[in-house]
Amino acid sequence: MQVAVAALLSPMKSKRNVLVSLGWYDPRLIEGIGRYAREAGWHLEMRAMIEASVPKGWKGDGMLANDTAVPRMARFFEAQAHRQPTVLIGSNHLSTDLPSVKEDNEACGRIAAEHFMDRGYRHFAWVSLQRGTPEQERRKAFAEALRVRGYECTLLEWSQGRGRRKDNWENSREWLASELLKLPKPLGVFALDDLLALDTVQACLDSGLSVPADVAVLGVANMELACECSQVPLSSIDENLTEIAYRAARLLDEWMNSGTPPKGNQLVPIKGLVVRQSTDTFAITDPALSRAAAYMAEHFHRNISMEDVAHHTDISLRALHYTFQRGLQTTPGQHLLRIRMDRARELVEQGSEKIGTIAVLCGFLTLRNFHRAFIKEFGMPPAAYRNRFRGETEVNEPPVKQPIVPRKLKSSAPGQPPSPALRK
Repeated sequence: MQVAVAALLSPMKSKRNVLVSLGWYDPRLIEGIGRYAREAGWHLEMRAMIEASVPKGWKGDGMLANDTAVPRMARFFEAQAHRQPTVLIGSNHLSTDLPSVKEDNEACGRIAAEHFMDRGYRHFAWVSLQRGTPEQERRKAFAEALRVRGYECTLLEWSQGRGRRKDNWENSREWLASELLKLPKPLGVFALDDLLALDTVQACLDSGLSVPADVAVLGVANMELACECSQVPLSSIDENLTEIAYRAARLLDEWMNSGTPPKGNQLVPIKGLVVRQSTDTFAITDPALSRAAAYMAEHFHRNISMEDVAHHTDISLRALHYTFQRGLQTTPGQHLLRIRMDRARELVEQGSEKIGTIAVLCGFLTLRNFHRAFIKEFGMPPAAYRNRFRGETEVNEPPVKQPIVPRKLKSSAPGQPPSPALRK
C-alpha cells in the first residue's frame, strides 16, 4: 500500500516540449512531425502555428521551423533560434548555420524538363512570382537540363510594379496570359509551385488557350485537393513533404538526446511526379511516332523488340530509328528503356515487390541485366535505392544521378505541330 501511494505521489517524467513554428502551413508537415512526436513521446506546442503568431521568449526543449525568410518569421527566428536546438524544414531560409532537412529542388527542375522533353515538347517557359532558394534552384536546374539537349527556356517572372501599376492577383494573371499568348505552341510550362501552376492554367483558359493541347502545365507540391479540383487537373511533382517533416523531427530528437548539433544537412529524394490532365498528352504530330510510343507504353513489360515495334507501326526498322531521332532526339531502344526504368523506380519505391519480381514486371529477361540498367540510370542497385528512399541517406554523401520520374504514358498521343525554336 505504501509503495502504491509513493508511486502515485512521485513526479511523472515530463515530456520534451517542442515548438512548431511555421511560416506556411501544409497538413503533410503536421502529419510528418506528428508521427515522429507520437513515437518519441513529445509535447508539441502548436498555438504559434494555429494562430499564426510568434511566441516571443518561448522556452522549451527544441524547435522545428520552416520558411524563416517570411518577415514575421525572420524577426522571431533571429531572436529565438539559438536558445534551444532548432532544425529547419525545407530550403526557404535566411542564411544560417543551423541543420536543415529539405526538398531536392534541383531534382524537381531536372525531372520537369525530362517530363516535357520525353513527351515531345520543344518550347518551354518557367513561371515564378518571387525569388528565394527554391525558385533559384528549380529554375536553374530546369533551364540547364533543357540547355544540355539544345533547348532554351523563356523566363516569365512577375516583378514588383512601379508607379501606378498595382501588384495584385488580377493584374499578374492578366500579365501572364498576355505573355503566354506570345510564345510558340505547343508549350511546356513549369511553375515554381502548384499555386502558380493553377494560376497559369486559369490564365490559359481565360485567354482561349487549351490545356494541355496548346500549353501543358506542371507544378510542384502535389497539393491533391487543389490539383484535382482545378479546371484542368494539374500534374505536379511531389516533394515528399511528409517525409521531410518526419526526418526533421528525428534530427531534432537526435540533437536533444546527444546535446551535439548534427553536422551537415539532409536532402530528401522527391516522391515522384503525379501525371494528371494538364500534361497528359504528347506534343507529337508524326502518326508513326505516336503509334510506336503508344505501343511501347502498353507492352513495355513484355519481351518486345524494335522489329515488333516497327511491324506494329507499319514502317521499316530504319524508318523507326529515324522517326525517334527526329521527333524525340533519342533512339527507340532508349525510349523503351526509359519507360521500363520509370516503372521500375516506382515499384522499388513502393517496396511491396521483390527485386526479382520487379525485373520481370518491367520486361527484363535477367536479374543481372535489370541490376546493370538500374545502376546506370540511378547510380545504385535497386535494394540500395529502396533503402535510400526510406530515409537512410544524408546530404553529405556524394551525389548520385537523380531518378527520372514515372510517366503514366497513354495510348493516345496526338499533339500540336512544332514551332520555330524558342529564344529567351
